[in-house]
This record gives sequence, structure tokens and C-alpha cells, in this order.
Amino acid sequence: MLPKPIDILPQQPPFLFLDEYLELDERHCLGKYVFKENEWFFKGHFPGYPIVPGVILIEAMAQAGVSVGLFSLAHKENIPIEKSKEKGLSVFVRIGEVNFLDMVKPAETIFVSSTLIFNRFGKFETGGEIYKLVNNEKRMVCTHKSIVGQRIKV
Repeated sequence: MLPKPIDILPQQPPFLFLDEYLELDERHCLGKYVFKENEWFFKGHFPGYPIVPGVILIEAMAQAGVSVGLFSLAHKENIPIEKSKEKGLSVFVRIGEVNFLDMVKPAETIFVSSTLIFNRFGKFETGGEIYKLVNNEKRMVCTHKSIVGQRIKV
């Protein structure tokens, strides 16, 4: 059984953008999030035509990447995944080549995929995408070639 994002990620509501994991291992994460109609940012992000800000989508991709990193760390150190966030805080050090291809509106569900490129010396890099299902077909929302995070002691 997969853990819940709220139990392993340092981010918490209202800044947690993964509701559940569909897949999670040392190399890959596929998560899901439903944007509620009353999300705090919709009020001011294009009143009358609310859409999810791109920075929130980047954050969702980063949270999926951190999930892979935490899973990998827990596996490597033979500790429960819920304890891995106690080893340090993962923060952005670089974001590379993000492409936005579609918008996400209130009440839409996104699927966030992240694949590990490397994880060493306290740094990890992932590549990933967000998509939604429209008429049961995958529609790409955004992609990134690189989000690099670094684990820091707090």
C-alpha cells in the first residue's frame, strides 16, 4: 500500500498539490490532484476566468520529484518513508525548460509524473509532466526537463 503525500511530504495544505500516489518507487512517481473550486489562488488569478497559476503546476511537479527522492532515501537508509523528511528539507536549486501546453481550471484533476534522473550527494534531478484526461484521452498540461533539488539540514 502506498503512503499518502500528506504523511511524507514537508509541504502541507494549503500548499500540498498531491492528493494521492498512484505509483511510487525509487525512480518514479505518479500522483493525482483535484483542484478544488475554493483554492486560495483562484480568487485573484484571473477573476471571472480562474486558472491554476503556472508556478503552482511547477510546485506540483517538484512535490512529485521530492516524493521520489524521499522514497529513494528511505530505501537507501532502511527507514520508514514517513521518517525520511526528517533527514533534511528539499529545496529548488534549479528549474529548467518548462513548457505550458494547456490550462487547468477549478474542479479539474491533474496527473503528475516525475522520473528520477540522478540522486547523489544530497542533490536530485527529475524530469516530468502533468496531464489531465479529457474524454478519456491524455492531454498534456505542462512538461519539464529538469527540476533540481538539494537536501539541506534544518
